[in-house]
Amino acid sequence: MSLKKLIDPASIAIVGVSTKKATFQVGGRAIFDHLRLHGYDQRIDLVTREKAVIDGVETVTSLRELSHVPDCVVISVPADDVYATVEEALGLGVRAFVVITGGFSESGEEGAAKQARLAALVRSHGAAMLGPNTTGFVNLGRRVALSSTSRITASLPRPGVVGLVVQSGALGSALMEEAERAGIGLSHVISTGNEAATGLADFVQFLVDDPATRAIALYVEGIRESGRLLAAARSAHAAGKPVALYKAGRSEAGRRTAAGHTGALVGERGAYEAAVRQLGWVDVAAIEDLLPVAQYVATACATRSLGILTVSGGYGGCVADALESSGAVSLPAPGEATVARMRADIPAFLSTRNPVDIAGTPFRRPEGFATCLDAFADDPAFDGIAVANTPIVPPWAENVADAMIAASRRTGKPISLVSPAEIFNGAALGRLRREGVPVFTRIDTFVAAVAGAAVADAARRAPPRLLREGPAEGRELRLDGVPVALSEAASKDLLKARGLAFPREAFVPGADGAAVLAAAREVGYPVTLKGMAAGVVHKSELGLVAVAVPDEAALKARIAAMLDSIKTHALTLEGFLLAETVRPQAEVILGLGLDPEFGPTLTFGAGGIYTEIMRDVAVRILPLDPQEIAAMIRSCRIAALLEGARGRPALDVEALTDLAVAVADLAPGLGHDFAGLELNPVGVGRAGEGAWILDATVFRMGAPS
Repeated sequence: MSLKKLIDPASIAIVGVSTKKATFQVGGRAIFDHLRLHGYDQRIDLVTREKAVIDGVETVTSLRELSHVPDCVVISVPADDVYATVEEALGLGVRAFVVITGGFSESGEEGAAKQARLAALVRSHGAAMLGPNTTGFVNLGRRVALSSTSRITASLPRPGVVGLVVQSGALGSALMEEAERAGIGLSHVISTGNEAATGLADFVQFLVDDPATRAIALYVEGIRESGRLLAAARSAHAAGKPVALYKAGRSEAGRRTAAGHTGALVGERGAYEAAVRQLGWVDVAAIEDLLPVAQYVATACATRSLGILTVSGGYGGCVADALESSGAVSLPAPGEATVARMRADIPAFLSTRNPVDIAGTPFRRPEGFATCLDAFADDPAFDGIAVANTPIVPPWAENVADAMIAASRRTGKPISLVSPAEIFNGAALGRLRREGVPVFTRIDTFVAAVAGAAVADAARRAPPRLLREGPAEGRELRLDGVPVALSEAASKDLLKARGLAFPREAFVPGADGAAVLAAAREVGYPVTLKGMAAGVVHKSELGLVAVAVPDEAALKARIAAMLDSIKTHALTLEGFLLAETVRPQAEVILGLGLDPEFGPTLTFGAGGIYTEIMRDVAVRILPLDPQEIAAMIRSCRIAALLEGARGRPALDVEALTDLAVAVADLAPGLGHDFAGLELNPVGVGRAGEGAWILDATVFRMGAPS
């Protein structure tokens, strides 16, 4: 499916155009007005209920009356008439549609059924369709303002290198406002609408192939086809085009399907965050930063060390604090030669550490600031420079702009201005933007851009680590119920059947004390005893776990205490599990989850009773190879303990890694109703002793609550 005729059409027909004059036009009439306003110079045909003349264009009452087949048909008719209109256009040979009409899946079950029928029709002909329920798009380089948003009744952002795709038409309008304010050039703005037939992944791939686009910015509310999006991500990486995105509601999907410790931790930290990390995409935390970050990663190289030159020690310190907190770059002191070159233009009492406070002294002579900046830019300690200025008198601001433009061109280093002076120094800031010098009016945005450039640079050096073609091996994810925990015994039986090994153990149903004692003799003392009660996952909190019970007398006492606890808490006893006692030196958690957007996930972290307390966890999207799983383990704080911190013996990380690989390999075959797997704790012995699953819970998706 090619999107060229959709996004760069040589002719457009608009079906559903109001013939009435109005101060504020909507729908198809708004799109017609915007196309004409912004210079679309190709053929536009209008289809109305009755023949009319609109701004010099004679309308027709049916697409069949046209003498040619338009590249793209815009549809702005009632929802009940959309299917017939698309069907007619397909019969004429049209293969690209923009459906701005609402009343489809966003409106309920009836609308969703209409949308499914429409999507099937479009797909059956190999056509592309933006929408339904979209505001359209703007192709800035080709002046195709095929959008109904009122924002563009005034002006368009300038053409540039950032391609923007949004899952919200209104937000796209706000981002166009931000782009024009900040002088950020855009190649395209595409509002995906309901994505019935053509979705986010298709538009990302289009921008990857678009020669005008150097970076891609995404506003994402939901990911419907993660496998196709991952394929587009691989293409973006191969093309060297960084992707920056802001994800709305990033943890809600995970919380809806949270199961046990593992599910809760995945929900809070986010499979989304894991996916972004593995793809090398730039995760933007504030929507205001999305376009500035995308612009920066498209045009500026990554910096490992940064020099800050400022007229305000206080403001420069704020920039330095934010950069140091991010960990994105180092802030080395300038070299002696640099300070010597600057000394004539700054007072001796001002600091020459990083940041260097020059105050207003250099502006006493025309070349003063340029001398200081050139010295900084030539310092080999700095990969990049930030000029951090508070509002300064306009002639000084012009000197700063002159010097920054010249130094940037001369050295090729990224030299950015960070200044909250949009009004007072607006002329100088505007000139810097027009010359391609990065300008930031918020410190947080600058730090996000610098950190994003580091992420994008690392991604260029290594391929994405998400290689599968679709979520959950192509299975439909069942998300319409609530997770229900299987008992430990049932969970272990299921996992044993799939090849996982456990310490020697035996399960005795009911409260037969004699049978429990006999099983203990079979397993061997010291024995670990667990009381199994219906619906209880975290047994230790109710006194239903006893480790290393030394003999029969102690075992009898433990059985009695557990029976009392079960009675006190009004639980239903299922039986007793007896297991050989192992001697772990550390306890960790391993888990599998099923994210609604990205499919299977693997979780690793500090385990046992400290899981929630430590909150030391790593989440990754599957599949992963063994080297990546080993790296995942090393990324957690507990890795220091596993590797033998402070003179302690090293633990069996190799056995733990092998177990994590085996757990990850289970993901494709756990069934349609699988909702989660939690192995907590997993005990880890000294090097060579092994790793043991001490408790296991499998979650199935039950009936909706």
